Amino acid sequence: MTSPPDTNGHPEVAEISALAEGILPPERSADLRGHLAVCVLCTEVRDSLDEIRGLLGTLPGPPRMPEEIAGRIDAALAAEALISATTPAPEAPATEPVSRETDGAAGAVSRETAATAGRRPEGHPTAATGPGRGRPRRRRARLALTGAAGAAVLAFGGLLTYSLTSGPAVTGTSRQAAAFSGTELPVRVHQLLAGTPGTGAGTAAPHTGVNTPFTAHVAPGVPGCVLKGTGRGEAPLASAGGSYQGHASYLVVFPHPGDGAKVDAYVVDASCVSSGSPGPGTVLTRQTYDRS
Repeated sequence: MTSPPDTNGHPEVAEISALAEGILPPERSADLRGHLAVCVLCTEVRDSLDEIRGLLGTLPGPPRMPEEIAGRIDAALAAEALISATTPAPEAPATEPVSRETDGAAGAVSRETAATAGRRPEGHPTAATGPGRGRPRRRRARLALTGAAGAAVLAFGGLLTYSLTSGPAVTGTSRQAAAFSGTELPVRVHQLLAGTPGTGAGTAAPHTGVNTPFTAHVAPGVPGCVLKGTGRGEAPLASAGGSYQGHASYLVVFPHPGDGAKVDAYVVDASCVSSGSPGPGTVLTRQTYDRS
């Protein structure tokens, strides 16, 4: 069954998606392809669906349960099944006749038992062990199985949490979210170029003279979309991750063209990294400072 076109004569988005997946009936597919050949709006919808499908196809799948944890769960389930199969069913207590000669003694014992039961708070059962009472083997086995399964679930949950939180953070070469806005930006640039310890600086090139070229080293961890956003083809002098006006961003420093005593500082929005966009990142600010 296909969705009817809307009031403007355009097909539904579900139909366009079904055509891309190859599940649309042949007669409707021919009509829809003819419409896409002349309709720019529906063609853009199809391209957007293809892009979304491509991005979803690159997402990692759910992590598998480790073999060790799966083996423990299987062993615990097998032990519970074995205990249930080998434990005999409880037998009903046999009723023995009581002679008249024991009525008096039985009455005395009954009175003592009644007195003891009256002193016991309600909700507290009698002892589970004693003469004529069987050991609660199945209850202990179930408790052991529950404990083993709980430990396995906790271990798997910890592993899953670690796999989700140990991915690469969008921080560049800096592990500290330094602020790049205001007066902090030139200070941060000079710290990066000087390689000051404790500032989370990236790889900086040594300054060998005012008019001599810089020896550039590519700072590790700078994403490609951030470098594309700067529009510079040469390698950066230094880089660091931080924030600019509340946005996660990268600070990338390049030599200033035509003047070896100056540098150009670019602050690029890091949202292109988290979204996985192949396009260039947005430049939040660009400033030129003295090299020293």
